[in-house]
Amino acid sequence: MKRIGTLLFCLFLGKGIWSQTKQDLHPMKDAQVLSTIAKHQPLNGARIPANIKHKLGATHVAGKYFFTNEPYLVEGCKKMTALGYGVVKLWFRKTGSGYPYNSNWNIDNDISLVDLAKHPYWQTCFDMPFSTIALSIEGAGIRTTDASAKAEEEEIYVLAKYLLERYKDRELTFILHNWEGDWMMRGGTGSSARWSRKPGELIRAVDGDRQTVLVPADSLERINAMAKWFKARQDGVNRARAAVGRSKCKVIHAIEANKVMDSQQGIPGIVNSVLPLVETDMVSWSCYDGMDEKGLKLYRGIEYIKQFIRPTAYMKGQKVVFLGEIGIPEQRYEGLTEKEPVVKRWDAYIGVCQALNVPYIIQWELYCNEPKNEELRKLNDVRKTDEMRGFWLIRPDGTTGFAGEYFDQLLKNAGNKIQY
Repeated sequence: MKRIGTLLFCLFLGKGIWSQTKQDLHPMKDAQVLSTIAKHQPLNGARIPANIKHKLGATHVAGKYFFTNEPYLVEGCKKMTALGYGVVKLWFRKTGSGYPYNSNWNIDNDISLVDLAKHPYWQTCFDMPFSTIALSIEGAGIRTTDASAKAEEEEIYVLAKYLLERYKDRELTFILHNWEGDWMMRGGTGSSARWSRKPGELIRAVDGDRQTVLVPADSLERINAMAKWFKARQDGVNRARAAVGRSKCKVIHAIEANKVMDSQQGIPGIVNSVLPLVETDMVSWSCYDGMDEKGLKLYRGIEYIKQFIRPTAYMKGQKVVFLGEIGIPEQRYEGLTEKEPVVKRWDAYIGVCQALNVPYIIQWELYCNEPKNEELRKLNDVRKTDEMRGFWLIRPDGTTGFAGEYFDQLLKNAGNKIQY
């Protein structure tokens, strides 16, 4: 009962924090925020960070095409380094899923995370000249129990300790994180996960107004399970750092959220319901729900997340949010099939990140994983350019996408303004 009482308090507190945030902590009006974003946009003359290659990256997983005979994981990582990126995000799965082409994973069913890290494909990629490698790692999520939490803490500890020791003489950061946490807490991405649209219970009254938040009856149990899971992972990383001591390599634990706008509306989520219960090094936002044209929602969302972060001692008081997934489908929506509107949006998002000192912007993705036809998504056959939705840096025909061209300008003009 004590735990449930605490959670109800946190849910109520979450709305209170947001109300205070809007009134007290965000004195800037929308026009002022937009002006701030504009001043930090490279296409408006803002200087590009000298270390932009260590802030900007892309995900490589499950693309529907390839260009070489090398193992798919290795091919993508080589392409990322050749393009000049210092950051890459990868799916660290015990099945090898997401990397089927030209690959023979030969993985035991009971392989551990640390033994997976020793696989030749992963070793090859880890040895490439990246400065940051984000690894999306599966786990129990809402199925977390005391026993599974203890086991996962130990497995994360062993993996993190191995990475810290193996790369102790190299300035390399590994970010260990979950896939989109709100979807995990809701049990999927289908209609049953649209909590605001399903019958449920009245959670609370706010400021004298009764506000209906439609969620399943077991939402509090799900929140508790997610908090237990994240704590186990963070404890594993903390233990590894303490055990290894001095190492140029860093291992960071991040919690990824993806329905931040729902949390702002009072719907229980990772940000307003789980973050207040646990400490974490960083928070990743898979931010499709915050991608308005001018970057206003993205700016507000990042600041909103920070209100709920309880940083670990390792972070020395810093509340860090990064964009763990952000992408524009260049062939999906009318008006985004031409270069100018796509680049204009990316420039606004980069302006937000520069204004708020966001350390990582990880684009979705290197090779597009989404055909326009949903049936084609089930197949591993190589797809053509006009069959894809356009989440890419490189198209199936080998040409560079609009985002890739824009990012290339940022990388080439690091430390300066864009030269025309």
